[in-house]
Amino acid sequence: MNQPHTIHAKRPHMRANHQGMALLEALVASAVLGIGLAGAIRLSLHALQTATDTRQHMVATMLATEAMDCLQSGRSWCEMNQQTTVQGTPYSLTSQLRPRPGLALEDIEVHVHWPIQGKALASEKGEQAAGAGQNRGLLSLHGSRDQVPAWLGVSSP
Repeated sequence: MNQPHTIHAKRPHMRANHQGMALLEALVASAVLGIGLAGAIRLSLHALQTATDTRQHMVATMLATEAMDCLQSGRSWCEMNQQTTVQGTPYSLTSQLRPRPGLALEDIEVHVHWPIQGKALASEKGEQAAGAGQNRGLLSLHGSRDQVPAWLGVSSP
């Protein structure tokens, strides 16, 4: 008759162990969930930064291409230097025309500068970059055009 009494005495003790184990499992699961959510948030922020960088580079490419086309056409009203803001980002466009000595060619250079959004966070954390212009984007296009007037065309045979 002692055996049934002994079994009942062990059950309350085993319940206490199982309750402590459930609490530990819940804490571990919460920690794993928290790490997973932090990773997902970091990945989302990185994707947003990449999309912003891509958009800024595409706008800079469009501005530089338009300036290069205007300068290659030889129009006199092309702006050499201009400031513009597109979707909240300021862009600075500078152009140069340089004649090539000994040839009837002019070299064209178009440079677009813009601030890179979000890159300042890395420098605030102490990760200083070697160059001073690390927080600015730069796009450069190079081309040339001939100095022959447009009215001096090729004669037909």
